[in-house]
Amino acid sequence: MDLTARIEALSPRRLAILTGAFIVALAVLLVIELNDKATSRQVETELRLRQATSDGASAMNIAIMTGTPAREALRNAAPGGYSALYHLSPSGDVLAVEGRTDIVNVPAAALHALDLGVRGETKLDLAGGKIALSWRPLDNGETLLAAAPARDMFDRSRVWVVYAIILSAMTLVIVSLMAAFIRQSRAASTAAHALTTLTDFNAALSGGRCSPWFYDGKDRTVVFTRSFLQPLGLGARDRHFTMREISALVHPEDLRNVVAILSGDPSGVSEGVIRLREPGGAWSQVYLRTSLDATRFNRAGVAFDLAGANNALGPGGAIAETRLRDAIESIPEAFVLWDAKGQLAVWNRRFSSIFRIPTKVLRPGLTVDQVVTCAGVAGDVLAECFGPLEGDALENVEVALPGSRWAHISRRRTAEGGIVCVAANVTDLKKRARAQKKKERELQLTVEDLEGSRVELSEANRKYEYEKYRAEEASRSKSEFLANMSHELRTPLNAINGFSEVMQSELYGPLGDMKYKEYVADILSSGRHLLELIDDVLDMSKIEAGRLTLEPKRVELERTLNESVRLVAKRASDAGVKLTASIGHAPPVWADARAVKQVALNLLSNAIKFTPRGGEVTLTAEADLDGVTVIVADSGSGIERAQLKKLGAPFQLAENHFSRSRNGSGLGLALSKSLMELQGGILALASQPTKGTVACATFPRRKDAKVRLPQFIRKEAHILTGAAAQNPERFSATQAAE
Repeated sequence: MDLTARIEALSPRRLAILTGAFIVALAVLLVIELNDKATSRQVETELRLRQATSDGASAMNIAIMTGTPAREALRNAAPGGYSALYHLSPSGDVLAVEGRTDIVNVPAAALHALDLGVRGETKLDLAGGKIALSWRPLDNGETLLAAAPARDMFDRSRVWVVYAIILSAMTLVIVSLMAAFIRQSRAASTAAHALTTLTDFNAALSGGRCSPWFYDGKDRTVVFTRSFLQPLGLGARDRHFTMREISALVHPEDLRNVVAILSGDPSGVSEGVIRLREPGGAWSQVYLRTSLDATRFNRAGVAFDLAGANNALGPGGAIAETRLRDAIESIPEAFVLWDAKGQLAVWNRRFSSIFRIPTKVLRPGLTVDQVVTCAGVAGDVLAECFGPLEGDALENVEVALPGSRWAHISRRRTAEGGIVCVAANVTDLKKRARAQKKKERELQLTVEDLEGSRVELSEANRKYEYEKYRAEEASRSKSEFLANMSHELRTPLNAINGFSEVMQSELYGPLGDMKYKEYVADILSSGRHLLELIDDVLDMSKIEAGRLTLEPKRVELERTLNESVRLVAKRASDAGVKLTASIGHAPPVWADARAVKQVALNLLSNAIKFTPRGGEVTLTAEADLDGVTVIVADSGSGIERAQLKKLGAPFQLAENHFSRSRNGSGLGLALSKSLMELQGGILALASQPTKGTVACATFPRRKDAKVRLPQFIRKEAHILTGAAAQNPERFSATQAAE
């Protein structure tokens, strides 16, 4: 490690940190000593009070026995300092006192609170500070009590003041010494840097064979350094030359310029190349320079030895040539310059690396053919595109180079007739251009595909609109036909059913054979079933055609449900299903009476139809502030969750063994769903396989009320009704007349 490094190792920051750490450690030691000192003073006070009460109690007992005045005994036993002795009665009253009561004044209330019957010590927090107390009972029941400041009974100077002064003085001394040391360190660092700089400067001067020079106007002498004189053989140390000695060394033709540069007489010349005589008689070229504003009494400058230089242009020309070479090397592309004779003049490493030409092989003066023979790759490209222009050769051309690269070559003639060639790398541009063309082709194909797809889509959309129109017309025609045929379909069925009932009741006499009665029963059963199917189809057609009329009003739900139960009771009995109704006190609802009854009958009929013999169907009602929910539960086989989503559509049945074994149009739930939507209600199903099904129909209790399902079924229920249930205002809309 040199001198500078050793000096910098003791940086001001590091010294400041060390100084701070030392002061902190000293402060910690003083604080510890301060605590010890304060504690020792407190302990001393307690011991003296304890000794005073012990000695005073003995003296007071003797005084009591001998009849000596108590005050005299107290005065003799006083411990001194800022203390006081109290002679107290058994109850704590002060009988006599001796000492500094102006400083130590114990309140009577505090004395009465002490247990004076036994020996004791304590400390009291008074307005003037803490007071230490020590007392001893006397033989006659009275008490001797000593009191003094708990901190120090002699009230000596504060310990922390002394130590604070000591710490401040030591800190001031240490900081002053450290500041002085830092200043010295900085001065030493500056000197070390100056020494290092001077050493490096001398080394640089020696390597560059140059020297500063200084002219003394009084003595008319010039000083040159060893780094300049030694290569010329003029000495191995710094040396002063008189103007006479300078005149003997300088070439006669250059004498006038030397005198002008060095001494300023005659003035106006500040630099020039001169010749100096060497000891062997040879001449060396030297470049001298000084400032343009140098005076005759304050002149200094530099001297360069030009020995070995290729020209006499001086350092300026050499520097310019160096800068030119650096600039050419910094060009990121290949560069080559041919002179007027077609010979190599200047090039850069990029040129030699592209054609893999060894750097040592290239030299000024080579012809194009010679350079081509040295090229490791692409010699034909070098000869054709990098050589001098001949005939109609292109000045700008793009060529492929080794390594899948492309270059744009520009060739221009120089003023002296030479050729300069610059090759710019355009590989990325070529790649981007190819990628752009590829994307354009892909985009064109995509546009063509989209155009074709648009035409096909337009044709398909046109066909779809036409087929949709046909389907809507067919559906509307079907619905209107069924709605118009309601009377024609019901009239013959009513006649068939009526005559079957007359024959079954044998109104006009017996039929005869029992088979006729069975046939009549079958005809009546089939006719009634067919009438139910036709009624469902016709009602559904009315709804789809928008011709169903609802008359919302206040409906007694309990009476309507009881009527529905009576209507399906015989059917349940015939099917062997137990029907239970618990609908007492069901509140009225705002709905269409016929629609409510039809929904209830559909739900009960479905439950009875899909409940096996021996099963049970229950009807209950649950009300809240906004609606009443009619709940129909059965103990049938249940329905899979996936099958629930299929229910509610016209003619749709759940695919289980009950649906396959029962007759029906599949319109019961669809009708109920449509009626509930028109009334602003909710229809929902919940079912589990082998456990049964629960159907819920929720009716509003007042106009425009928003209904909801009961809490117990919300998570499991599949709601069949759609947006109509969420917009009960549709309930009051009257459709076209039937």
